[in-house]
Amino acid sequence: MRSVFDVEDDGDEKATTIMGFETELSANEARVLHSLVRWPNLSDQAIHSRINMKKSTFSSIKTRLKEQNYYDRYYVPNFPKIGFELFSVFFGKLNRYTTAEERMRVAKDLLESFVEDFYIISENNVGFNFSVSENLTEHEKNLERFFETYIINNFLSRAGMETLYYPFEISKIYSFMDYETIIAKIFGFNSEEFGNRMTIPTGNVKKFKLTRAERKVLVGLVEYPEESDTLIAEKIGVSRNTVANAKRKFLKKEIAFPRVVPNLNKLGLKCLSFRYYKFSSRLDDKTKREIAENIREIMAPHFYVTKSLDGVSLSAHINDEHYNKAEDELSEYLMKNDFLAEDHVSFKLNIEEMDLIKEYNFLPLVMKRLGFKTSTSISDQ
Repeated sequence: MRSVFDVEDDGDEKATTIMGFETELSANEARVLHSLVRWPNLSDQAIHSRINMKKSTFSSIKTRLKEQNYYDRYYVPNFPKIGFELFSVFFGKLNRYTTAEERMRVAKDLLESFVEDFYIISENNVGFNFSVSENLTEHEKNLERFFETYIINNFLSRAGMETLYYPFEISKIYSFMDYETIIAKIFGFNSEEFGNRMTIPTGNVKKFKLTRAERKVLVGLVEYPEESDTLIAEKIGVSRNTVANAKRKFLKKEIAFPRVVPNLNKLGLKCLSFRYYKFSSRLDDKTKREIAENIREIMAPHFYVTKSLDGVSLSAHINDEHYNKAEDELSEYLMKNDFLAEDHVSFKLNIEEMDLIKEYNFLPLVMKRLGFKTSTSISDQ
């Protein structure tokens, strides 16, 4: 594997890729994209210095990649620090005799009303969503409404759907919207271990009480993650200094952190894989960390969340061949070492064909949690 630090400034030479993966990106463009995904919290000056690239070259490539829709930037709330207790995953099979169009025609408004659900994907007869909730009761209220609608309209398969609960206090989040490993993997760069990553803290996390101005700034960052402090201040109705000071506090106290998310479809990746693991009860913490690192190296998940006896991962793959190879390698590793209590559950989704109903839509849930009306602009509150 190469390091982004060691690559010479090589102009328009095509990026080196693996397993026959074809890309339109030059080697320099691949370096910039990987560095943005790897260090979303650093300034442009810090990044171009780290990868040994001229400032003008870095800036022009970054602008070009953004204009061509190769990535998006987000501000992710550090959920337990602002009062959320639960991360949950809802997944399973839908009635294959109903179409996605039919389901969305009936349930679109319902799904949109679930502000706690920030990521929803379905394709043909499978689907899943990720959500965060203040507590279990809030989550169960939404779940009851979902089942009422989907059962009445015969949208569920006989196998139905399953809900997994990961309370922040007793869970471990290794990867949350972290695409660094898959970008490093396809372009042949070194990748950081999970332990060195910026992610959502778990355990006994201190909750922060924010002033009203700070709460408005947090909403502003989530809603306008690409904008300058000056423009955010104008949009939310506070001073630029208020935005700058709150932003520094959020980063220092890790109340929120930035993420750069690559456009998988634009890059040419073909599928996602969802995996649910039921682990053996005999595993100690060291073994669980070793398993996590092997999952990182083999599957390159941008989500990987666990608690004592189970976990879920979501990964992107170059194509079916790459997916099948990774599936076989990971299954062999887990079964050979007797790490699973029972067979894992997995399914694959085609990136071009899947319905991305919600993609990292944190704004409504943050506004609700911080005491703002989701139906009114933050500048008017």
